[in-house]
Amino acid sequence: TTHNDDSHDQSLDQTIPVAGIDLRFIGGTTKCARTMIRYFEKKFYGSKHLHGKKVVEVGSGTGLVGSCMALLGAEVTLTDQSYVMEVLGFNLEKIGEKAKEAKRNFKVNTKEHVWGTDTKSLTPCDIVIGSDLIFALEGIRPLVKSVTDMVRESQKIEGKKVEVYVAVIRRFKWEELYFKLMEENFDSEAVVKEGDIVVYRYTWHGKGGGVVSLEQKTESKTEPKEESSKTNEEKDGQAQN
Repeated sequence: TTHNDDSHDQSLDQTIPVAGIDLRFIGGTTKCARTMIRYFEKKFYGSKHLHGKKVVEVGSGTGLVGSCMALLGAEVTLTDQSYVMEVLGFNLEKIGEKAKEAKRNFKVNTKEHVWGTDTKSLTPCDIVIGSDLIFALEGIRPLVKSVTDMVRESQKIEGKKVEVYVAVIRRFKWEELYFKLMEENFDSEAVVKEGDIVVYRYTWHGKGGGVVSLEQKTESKTEPKEESSKTNEEKDGQAQN
């Protein structure tokens, strides 16, 4: 994202209360991420549910959600592409210092991960998380493949159910591919609805065989011809999203 709007705040220096500590973040944070940490704080703050749990975050960005889970007791691996690592590492180092001052556990590590590539170094895990990840059509299949592979392999190793939490903001019709692919191997439940943000909890059913192809097939951002009968009002509404 390269703009400021209601879904993304790209202020270069922010202080955000996270799990009882005011944390400074260099770089932008998304509305999806902020919605997600409020959900996790409400669900896990003050409990020991996450203690000893291994969490993997895909598309960690500046580290807001992963840091929240770590402060709530989880052991978190934050992943993103190589160009994000410097800012992510800087933020985590400063957050670690704040956590130490507050006498709070903060177990984190970072790993580079490109969606759709091998996930064996990220497994086994108990929970997979991600927020505001659907920003390009060509990234949907690799994203779902990484999530699916991690859950499938973790359950094979650990023999227990793995939870997935993803925060989504709906913008374009082509995003439906993400939901279609996730449905092949997961049941979904909307656990939070906050404005145009939804946090989904996914649990494995594996009916799709636990495999996601990276082949893009005929997927396109172009609206299908059969929808040409839409009213002008409906088309105008889409153009504004």
